[in-house]
Amino acid sequence: MKKINLKTALFPIFVLISIMLGLILSMNMKDYSNSISKFGIPIGLFFMIYPAMTKIKIEEIKSSFRDRKSILVMLILNYGVAPFLVAGVGYFFIIFLFHGAGILTTQLSSQIFVGIILLGVAPCIAMVIVWTDLSKGNLALGVSFVAWNSIIQVISTPVLVYLLARTSVTINPLLILESVLLYLLLPLIAGILTRKFIQDKSYFKAFLKMLGNVQTIALLFTIVVIFWGEGSGILGYPSLIWMIGIVMLTFYFILFHIGYFVSRKLNFNYPDSTAIGFSVSARDFEISIAIAISAFSIYPFVVITTAIGPLLEIPLMLILVWIQLNRKRHFETRGSDKNG
Repeated sequence: MKKINLKTALFPIFVLISIMLGLILSMNMKDYSNSISKFGIPIGLFFMIYPAMTKIKIEEIKSSFRDRKSILVMLILNYGVAPFLVAGVGYFFIIFLFHGAGILTTQLSSQIFVGIILLGVAPCIAMVIVWTDLSKGNLALGVSFVAWNSIIQVISTPVLVYLLARTSVTINPLLILESVLLYLLLPLIAGILTRKFIQDKSYFKAFLKMLGNVQTIALLFTIVVIFWGEGSGILGYPSLIWMIGIVMLTFYFILFHIGYFVSRKLNFNYPDSTAIGFSVSARDFEISIAIAISAFSIYPFVVITTAIGPLLEIPLMLILVWIQLNRKRHFETRGSDKNG
């Protein structure tokens, strides 16, 4: 059985320290929060995704785009299951449980419920690559999923918002194009160029190991920046944090394991099933916030709910990463998944 190294063991502590540091900065240096978020998040995300892209070969990406079976499974789960399951989980907790128990008023629960719906309408097209990489999933397959989802969600998101929230919205393709350029194409090109120029060098493996540390630092930096940028506005509603946190953890956990176990049942190996699981569970919060601001601006708690999403995403997704890494170690110990 493999031992857990010190960096892995201490990582949850580093995450908590980053969250606390971000909250402290949001309370004491609020004037800089907008600028920090505008420039800090893209920089942090680039250096989180770029190290993953250096591990992918062009041939693997081409092959993943031809993998019709995995793409079909991902599309069915992402657009036929995920949005409706998120809405169902939100209804159970927010309307049935919290409102039914008198914790939330009718007006407040309705707005939060709509915010939860918006969190679930579009799959993630950025950080999903990081979660797949950290969990030792199939990165090339994850990249192909991001490309497909970037195209499809322009059409699917207005339809899903209308079906679930009875509101007509339009999605600005430029918003998605910006995300694709910043968080898919630029890191991918940088990764391809890195492999082209130094993969035959003797220090290539050492360089990849160094990039792994860069990725960890970038992840912690991004946590600080997100909580610095949004923390002050959220701290005024501490009760919402734990309620929305319960909802998000529940739908993350259920969606991921639906994707993972359905894929395993269909004879996908661990890396492919992990890529499908994260594609199904990770959500596009940039789209949800944009819709909330444009279509629900007169309902403040719809916007607040979608703003809480990015704050909780990284800590909650890291729980799934931890689960997957332990699952992979279990496979390796038993020798039950040769492809894992």
